[in-house]
Amino acid sequence: MSSTPVLRVLSTGPQLLLEDRGRPGRASLGVSPSGSFDRLSAARANHALGNTPDAAVLEILLGGCEFEVLNPTSLVVTGTDASVSLRRRRGAVIDAHTHRILDVATGDRLYIEPARYGLRAYLGIRGGFLAQEELGSRSTDTLSGLGPTPLAEGDVLSKASDIAELAWWPALRTLPVLWRRVAEETLTVIPGPREDWFEEDALDLFYSQTYEVSQDSNRVGLRLTGDVPLGRRRKEELPSEGMVRGSIQVPPNGQPVVFGPDHPVTGGYPVIAVLTSRSCDRSAQLRPGDRIRFRRSH
Repeated sequence: MSSTPVLRVLSTGPQLLLEDRGRPGRASLGVSPSGSFDRLSAARANHALGNTPDAAVLEILLGGCEFEVLNPTSLVVTGTDASVSLRRRRGAVIDAHTHRILDVATGDRLYIEPARYGLRAYLGIRGGFLAQEELGSRSTDTLSGLGPTPLAEGDVLSKASDIAELAWWPALRTLPVLWRRVAEETLTVIPGPREDWFEEDALDLFYSQTYEVSQDSNRVGLRLTGDVPLGRRRKEELPSEGMVRGSIQVPPNGQPVVFGPDHPVTGGYPVIAVLTSRSCDRSAQLRPGDRIRFRRSH
């Protein structure tokens, strides 16, 4: 396995994590799936670079991070709408953008500016990043502490060899934009296993009112605030039961919580609905203050 150093972290921004496809199927051990929050954006980065689906990427919260290139590679940043600046060793500056593949050389510096839109960007390199696996994954789980520690200034990242094929598409320079800015995001859900715990008017309200993403949101879950709390038909306590990514729990205050990739594997509040896979990915880009509505899947 290659151990070629490829990037040195010069600044991390608010949070910089190493993630891959996570640890699915380990809920019986009390381990959440973790992995990239926006799985689709991470997968697009790996696919564009000719990597295997399991290749590790960097998950960048908001932006404002900088790297020094230690060995030549090709890279791309997906997920957010942000400017990317590449300063060559000899001083020339290339002003680029997320979703564009860049070939970088030793001594170059890469700066990813704070996102204009979206919350989480994904930096992939040709071959993926090398890290020690824990329970079959190189993902950082912020709830349990499994996996690599969050990256810090001065850390050196090495290149792995997670390449799907030797012949790839070096002529591909720009990827289509996946997520676009809207005034109000609509997330698609399927009915939850405890939908019958809610009054009919509460279900109507869940699908009709607009919610705002709270400041108290992270990879464990997005806390939402609506004008009118959701009332429950059944008031008794619910024994803890298994949870999945995208589960929407409703605690006693009537304000929904949407579980992210680092969610606890069990929960004791009724699940009114569950996000579809694409809406789970979309929710990774929602910032505090963003407005959303829910739509039932047909």
